[in-house]
Amino acid sequence: MESNLLYLNLAIDKNDTSLGFASNWIEEISKLYSNIDVVTLRLGEIPELPKNVNLYGPKSSKNKFQKYIHLYKKIKNLLKTNNYNRCFSHMSAVSLFVASRLLNKNKIKSTLWFTHPGPSFGLKKLILFSAYKLSDNIVTASKTSFPFNSKKVNIIGHAIDTKNFRNIKNEYKIHNFLILSRISKSKNIEMSIDAFLNSKFKDKNLDIIGGPLNNNDEDYFNFLTRKYNNYQNINFKGKISHTKLPTMINSYDVNFNSAGDGFFDKSILETLSCGIINFYHNKDFDDIYGKYAQKFYFDNEVELTNKINSLSIMTNTDIENFFHVIKDRLNNHSLHTLAKRLKPYF
Repeated sequence: MESNLLYLNLAIDKNDTSLGFASNWIEEISKLYSNIDVVTLRLGEIPELPKNVNLYGPKSSKNKFQKYIHLYKKIKNLLKTNNYNRCFSHMSAVSLFVASRLLNKNKIKSTLWFTHPGPSFGLKKLILFSAYKLSDNIVTASKTSFPFNSKKVNIIGHAIDTKNFRNIKNEYKIHNFLILSRISKSKNIEMSIDAFLNSKFKDKNLDIIGGPLNNNDEDYFNFLTRKYNNYQNINFKGKISHTKLPTMINSYDVNFNSAGDGFFDKSILETLSCGIINFYHNKDFDDIYGKYAQKFYFDNEVELTNKINSLSIMTNTDIENFFHVIKDRLNNHSLHTLAKRLKPYF
């Protein structure tokens, strides 16, 4: 029996540092359906996708309002000729909200994937709450990565491409430091930079890979570049194509992530998969770190500095044991088990 999925997402662009992974999700989920129609808000550099996947979306730089009008019209047209078993919205609560009237009219159930603490107030929060109420299922990555409590919220973990993000290190050294993150105030990046600059390793290089996504992020990026302008070893590398990221980050030894509860960042899982030590600020990662949580979780800048300093007494065997312990837990967040974990909610 033929099965069809209507798939909504933010962007298809293999060169996007933050969203380049989206096509990997589509490829895995395509195994569950005969046909998938993807309606995206932005088409960039399009990767090769399975033959049962069709892409629809604007290539030109439309403003947000125009993008959602385009989305609505495209879904309306697709519904004239297609019978969908379900609608899946990947990280786009607004898209699901825009489509909800059409979905209800055609009696199509929906699943929303969302992993973010969400906006704290205003129209965006209202839209997210509406999308949550209108959807039949919510899937998210961790205990705090969806802002509303409900029986319809299901924790299934992330989906990291562990075949590309893999540990190829023969030995562990503490030389190269990294912050792999979107440049956003919500990520609290200066906490990590300041802690690093107060540590024993302050003369080493610290590279920040990632860029801003909106005007507020641009303001924060400008603030950071001004603040650290006089430090020759603090390097803002900008955005890197997601396809090149695994090779690029394999040269690093330590990653910092200062994002708090609700931000179950896949960048931590990607860097851990590459054998990169991670210090983290979101306690949801305790389940992965287990007994090592006390070594790598930090509550504030001073605590992070002290824990960075403790790297100087960690042996190669200590680090090998750490990665051995967490390996199976990382596999629970593998892209290659995503379809199996999502299937109950489809």
